[in-house]
Amino acid sequence: MLITSVNNEKIRELSKLQIKKYRDIQNKFLVEGDHLVNEAYKSGYLLEVFVLDENKYDFNNVDKIIVTPEVMKKLSEQETTPDIIGVCTYINNTLSDSNNLLILDGIQDPGNLGTIIRSAVAFNFDILLGSNTVDIYNSKTIRSTEGMIFHINFVKDNIQSFVMYNDKYDYYIADMNKGVNIKDFNRAGKMVAVIMGNEGNGVSDATRNIINNYVHIGESDKCESLNVGVAASIIMYELGDK
Repeated sequence: MLITSVNNEKIRELSKLQIKKYRDIQNKFLVEGDHLVNEAYKSGYLLEVFVLDENKYDFNNVDKIIVTPEVMKKLSEQETTPDIIGVCTYINNTLSDSNNLLILDGIQDPGNLGTIIRSAVAFNFDILLGSNTVDIYNSKTIRSTEGMIFHINFVKDNIQSFVMYNDKYDYYIADMNKGVNIKDFNRAGKMVAVIMGNEGNGVSDATRNIINNYVHIGESDKCESLNVGVAASIIMYELGDK
């Protein structure tokens, strides 16, 4: 199949996937470039691909549509138009049997979320995305995960409701100064959930009102604060399964 017009009905519908509202309606999202498309294919989430060169790619049981550079540019959100774009179904939202959970309360930067997802996969953490956290299917988030979006176990939920109805975890808020130093943390075999807050404002008051335990990283006095992606990665490294 060949599509040459940016006004093609299928292309117009797929280009809407650049907007969260339409991603949620269709339960689909786009990935760009060889690596992400291959990760989607290996993970079973790839539905179809759009390519510039019909002889360059071949995915068994996945429809391949040839498009012009103009059409590819219409679908792409990058400055440099890729050779391939994949359409993927939403990833199954579920928690694993891991003893480790990272809760994200208002993370807004898609790059930070991507970094956190990569570290969560590396150190065997599940993720809870609070309702006020950036969309996991944001194109910048997807690129920042380097394909690990297809390997993370996550759910989306209201944090306060989740904490209220899931008492199997010991909950800790990550703080600059308060609580147990991560180096001295003793989880004693328990299931642990750590809450990371917004880049500018930290953990919300609503979350602080229901959790009294804190953990912190012992930073040098010369460092005022750590990027939330870096801080989360350090905490997961110290607490997680390596």
